[in-house]
Amino acid sequence: MYILHWEYMAGSIVVQAMLEEMGAPYRLQHVYMDAGEHKTPEYRRVNPVARVPALTLPDGETIGESAAIVVVLGERFPETGLLPRLGSTDRSAFFFWLNVMATAGYMTVARKGHPERYAFDEDAIAQVEQKAAADLAEFFDVMEDAICGKGTFLGSGLSALDLYLAMLTEWSDEKDDLFRTRPSLARLTAEVSLRPGYQAAMRTHRVDQSCQAAQ
Repeated sequence: MYILHWEYMAGSIVVQAMLEEMGAPYRLQHVYMDAGEHKTPEYRRVNPVARVPALTLPDGETIGESAAIVVVLGERFPETGLLPRLGSTDRSAFFFWLNVMATAGYMTVARKGHPERYAFDEDAIAQVEQKAAADLAEFFDVMEDAICGKGTFLGSGLSALDLYLAMLTEWSDEKDDLFRTRPSLARLTAEVSLRPGYQAAMRTHRVDQSCQAAQ
């Protein structure tokens, strides 16, 4: 049994989608970040860096960071093809773009959504948010040009990159604007949204946010 430590609309989306795609047995352990549960001594024993997602493996080991979890799950379930196998022509590209998504994409989303974490005074916070929005638009332009499959990021077909990139679009305030000039990105996210594993993850994450306190 895997244990996914998660929060609403966090990077745990891609991890849950992968667990669903792989048919892996798991349970959800909600970490209520607004209440500071991620900073408690109990959770720091699970994940010392106090972030979600974290995934406890069946042997009791826990790993954090979404990209690291993607790789570990992909290696544990190679038959799914979500991580290109050793020797695959797409393997190096997979690792390159996964790290781009996790650093340039994920972290920019975090900077835009929580600019107060990156500055002290109100004017500086506003500038951080404005610059993050510009950087995020540039990131999605890069993704648009990098997509080389027909509805998938890699030409060889579905991989965890598709799930990860679709997750990053979930945090966009204006999806119509995001997809209007990025047809490849729009097609990729549309394809991913039809997958039962991704749908199951989003059903978890789209629960009315007012219910969080009851979790």
